[in-house]
Amino acid sequence: MDAALDIIGTQGWAATTVRGVCEQAKVGPRFFYESFDDLDALAAAVHDEIIETAIRSSLDALAAAPDDIAAKTRAAVTAILNSVVDDPRRARIAFAEAHGSEILMRRRAAAMRTIADVVAEQERALFDPPAGSETLVRAVSLMITGGAAELVLAWLDGGMDISRDELINLCVEFVLTFADNLTTMAARLAH
Repeated sequence: MDAALDIIGTQGWAATTVRGVCEQAKVGPRFFYESFDDLDALAAAVHDEIIETAIRSSLDALAAAPDDIAAKTRAAVTAILNSVVDDPRRARIAFAEAHGSEILMRRRAAAMRTIADVVAEQERALFDPPAGSETLVRAVSLMITGGAAELVLAWLDGGMDISRDELINLCVEFVLTFADNLTTMAARLAH
């Protein structure tokens, strides 16, 4: 998996081969196929590890943050972002290489839904949304997750000329703004 992380994350999915992974990992193809059905399965495992680590670090930071909504939001956003972008290879796999691989694209879509589920869970725990607003909470969590992912991708590609701290500030502000307006949005949608 380390070899795949390095190759996919530096050379790209198109340059990734079983032979190349085996050479870099210093193992034979037999060992590869004992661990993975094919290259897609390896890429999926690498992607899943990146996402699982990011979610775990975000939840750990959230739990350790002071009992303040803004502080908890900032801690969670900072941790998930840093978990992915501190290593450019991880960021490339999580955000850019998915577009070149059907398996990574499916994994990215599944990961976005998983992260949105975690966001929705935290919205319910931290922001006390109005009763009957489950669809709204789900929609907001998907908007936050998808919007943040596209914002990070634009930032990584140089399309957002801001610092990492400014990127974090924007993401935190989006989360807090959505959360602050859940009741108002729920009331408007009810009419």
